[in-house]
Amino acid sequence: MNPYIDKAIDLAKELKLTTSHHPWEIQHGILANGTDYKISDPLGNEINALDFLLRGTNVGWYPIQGGIVREDENGYPYFIERQKGLEADIHQNLFLGEFSTIGLDLDSTTVLTNLGNEYPLRKVLERAMLYTFPEKLKESREEPSWLITSFARYLPMGLWKNIKGEEVRLEDIVEYANELELGFGSCFGTHVMEGIAVGVIKYMEKTEIPPLKFQSPWREAHEKLELGINLVKKLQREDGSIPRLWFKSDPIPRNLNEFKLMIEQLIGITLLRPREILYATGHTLDWLVQYLPVQILSQHWVTRAVEITAKTIAGNFYKVSKEVSPLTHAVHALKVYKDKLGNN
Repeated sequence: MNPYIDKAIDLAKELKLTTSHHPWEIQHGILANGTDYKISDPLGNEINALDFLLRGTNVGWYPIQGGIVREDENGYPYFIERQKGLEADIHQNLFLGEFSTIGLDLDSTTVLTNLGNEYPLRKVLERAMLYTFPEKLKESREEPSWLITSFARYLPMGLWKNIKGEEVRLEDIVEYANELELGFGSCFGTHVMEGIAVGVIKYMEKTEIPPLKFQSPWREAHEKLELGINLVKKLQREDGSIPRLWFKSDPIPRNLNEFKLMIEQLIGITLLRPREILYATGHTLDWLVQYLPVQILSQHWVTRAVEITAKTIAGNFYKVSKEVSPLTHAVHALKVYKDKLGNN
């Protein structure tokens, strides 16, 4: 195992976040460091980051009055998107999706709402189920990434009714994700790919059906993942890093977003190389290592990407520690890679 991996993971424990950071940044700190991760309160005291997000923001000194966990008129808790300049559940089901990634139990984990009521996290999931409308997702082109990750992990049956009484299937959301062009969504489409990857993994675990026998939409989901893998391998740089435009094999931008990414990538790799490597390679690795089987994780193209990610963190931690999302996703990818390969 590459020695830089352990060094990078250990360094991530030194990530210093406080209660004044965006709640989504604190959640990312937990993604990288686990449920024991601690942050600092206004007095400099260390407190558990997860407890703070779930039960600790409904306090007088916190800028968001009532905290980030609200209770609707039907008694269902939910996380707010943003308020008072602080961003929380800024993508649909972001918190639930990331909580599923770190394996939070729905029944033993509880939230405290603005009304002072305590509920199991399962009630947050139940509300998300009630307010999921696949057709509205398609019309608004909303990103489905964390809907898929949370529902695939927490709902083995993948079938329920929303508040309108409409039948909703996990397959409906996966089908919509399949239709989105590669690169669509936050962090140049890597979260959409992670959602699809988690969906496919859980589908295989549940049904024991091999990919060659998949039916729609799982067949198309598998094909999209395989296309993404082939493009990453083709476009990977000599140093092992992966470009932001991992999904694009031709040099001509098709739209304004691709043009923007090309400019950002050029600036990043020229002037902010460590940050750019973590942002692009780390995010891409985070969906790849969750999806790829062990035998492929051992292939040279993967180990090269892992090595430059780990080396970049180990050699530049204090330069990149303010880049919470790139750093934490990169560290999470390294941890998943290490866990799947063991000590090999």
